[in-house]
Amino acid sequence: MPERLSAFAEAYGPEIEARLRRLCPRSSLAGAEKLNEALMYAISSGGKRVRPLLCLLAAGVFRTPAETALQIACGVEFLHLSSVILDDLPAMDDAKTRRHRPALHVAYGEAVAILAAMALYAEAFAIFAPWPPIVSKAAQATGCNGMTGGQAADLNGAGASRFEKTTALMRFALTAGGMAGQAAPEQLDALACFGALTGEAYQICDDLLDALGSERLAGKTVGQDLRHGRRVFAPGFGIEEARLRMQGLIEAAVTTLRAGLPACGELDALCEFTEGIAQRAAVLVENTHVDTGGGGRAAGAGGGECGVVAAGPGPER
Repeated sequence: MPERLSAFAEAYGPEIEARLRRLCPRSSLAGAEKLNEALMYAISSGGKRVRPLLCLLAAGVFRTPAETALQIACGVEFLHLSSVILDDLPAMDDAKTRRHRPALHVAYGEAVAILAAMALYAEAFAIFAPWPPIVSKAAQATGCNGMTGGQAADLNGAGASRFEKTTALMRFALTAGGMAGQAAPEQLDALACFGALTGEAYQICDDLLDALGSERLAGKTVGQDLRHGRRVFAPGFGIEEARLRMQGLIEAAVTTLRAGLPACGELDALCEFTEGIAQRAAVLVENTHVDTGGGGRAAGAGGGECGVVAAGPGPER
């Protein structure tokens, strides 16, 4: 994790963890004990908490009250946790591990895992309820043209559309933080574009990790796309092309954010986070003995909504 973001995470990470536990939904109904255990297991899984940290940083740019920002950031993380629970299910990615321990459906069964995901999703909207515009934005981000549609596209190997499974929630994390701080419309547009570009770069890095990394490095089941016969990477578009594409996205994201928001430490931390994606991918590729030519596996191009052109030749959309 980049230095500024690492320092920010060290300062606010304990507050995020404590608030997640405080807000964790809990059923008072007899017979729901396993559900309650599963919910606590899900929110206690650790991880980098990237999305709530991005939300807090965006909110910090506009000097949003800490209580408001933290509440919304935890709602964002509940949406993310609900999505990864579903993503790991046998009918989806069929992943056995997540964050170096058994996935929720492995630990508690598929039925309880699905119910836990539903409970976290519902709780997120309860958290957002005092801010109706954020509720509306959350519905868009997680709906058929957002995270849910992107996951469906990913299951069908539908090229650039699949990036929405990642970019939609990253856009939302950033714009929700800005909305909490009364950001101007053009500033929200800058945050949304930054989120879309960063989200795609993040997904390309994750695809490389899935294809080239180990379970020890990733903290979760890897090789899932190959195992399910999904063509995530386009023919003739190899590892090096993916890195060039990623670098173009990152440069565009940083330029967009610096042009659209006031200079401050939080802005620098957001830019460092995005730049750190390329560094992580470079280390992964350099430490893996692979053919980096066009016969390899690399992500197809997206990012069209922000007018970004791929840094290298890419597949047709």
